[in-house]
Order: sequence, then C-alpha cells, then structure tokens
Amino acid sequence: MEQIIGYIFDMLPFLLVMLPIYVLVRGIYLFRNKKGQSIQLLREFGLLLFVLYLTGVASQTIVPEFVIINDQLQAVDLGFNPDRINLEPFNKIIETQILVENGNISYLFIEVFGNICMFIPIGFFLPLLWKRFKNPFLTVIVCLLISFGIETIQLILPRGTDVDDIILNTSGGLIGYILYSVQKSRLKNITSQV
Repeated sequence: MEQIIGYIFDMLPFLLVMLPIYVLVRGIYLFRNKKGQSIQLLREFGLLLFVLYLTGVASQTIVPEFVIINDQLQAVDLGFNPDRINLEPFNKIIETQILVENGNISYLFIEVFGNICMFIPIGFFLPLLWKRFKNPFLTVIVCLLISFGIETIQLILPRGTDVDDIILNTSGGLIGYILYSVQKSRLKNITSQV
C-alpha cells in the first residue's frame, strides 16, 4: 500500500500543472465552439477526470525521471537496454506466482493487479465519454494500443518493457468496459452526443 501511495504523491505535481492548462484550453474550446449550446457539466467533469487520470498514468509510465547535476537538469538513465525487455507471454505472471508462494505478496498487487487496475478507468471512461467507444472491440483495441505505446516508449526509459504488461493492461481495459456496460443505464446523463 505504501508503494501505491508513493505513486499517487509522485503524480501530484503533474496533475497540478495539467489542471489549469486543461481548464484553460477546454474553456477556450467551449467558448469558441459551443456558443448558444448547452454544456453538459457532468460530461465536462468526466473529461477533466479522464485527462487528469491519463496525465497521472503518463507521469508514472513514460515521463523520464529528472535530476539536477552540476546545476543542469538531466534525464536519468535514458537509453535502450535489451536486458529490460520480456517478450515471453505470461513470464511475469509465473514469476509473480513464485514470489507470492515465497511470501512476497506485494509484487502481486503492484505488478499484476496494478497493471490491470491502471487500465480499468480507461476502459470505463472511453465509452462513457464518446459514443464510438460503445463498441467493446474498439475500446479494447484502443486500450491495447495505448499499452503498446507505453511499452514501446519504455524501451528507452529505465523501466522494463514487458509483453505481460500489455496483456494485463488490455485485460484491465476490458474490465473497465464491462463495468461501464453494467452501469450504463445510471450514467446516461454523462454520455456524450459525440
């Protein structure tokens, strides 16, 4: 749980920077394009939450870590390292099972459940906010592509690139879509006309 709280605190500076930027850009867009039209406040709030969520995910998965060395801002350990790549499906899941059997349950929460849970909001928000994503296949494909993009960018970051992350993230997107489907009658007011 400490590690999850640490991730949330690491996200906060990015969220605090993104919040006014998004509100300003979205406000200008609405002012220019929605004159005389009603604005769905629940949908706007959902869009804000979604953008902040994606910002938080990006801050923890694709934004490099920076440090100040000799009064210069430098990215930490950028570069391709083939030792950080796993292309063997279910390898992480098998490793996790072995670690859990040996008493290290925290690895299960971070590496397996964390990767699944990270994409549940994406699978939920996409069909909630845009009609075209009411198609479960399209939503799952977009989750797969987002995960693939993250893992590809991580090839040059000091993080591992793992096919299991793509499998787990995409599964999380599917779970998010299922949760949306179960709750969609209650969420009609938020769904966009787009």
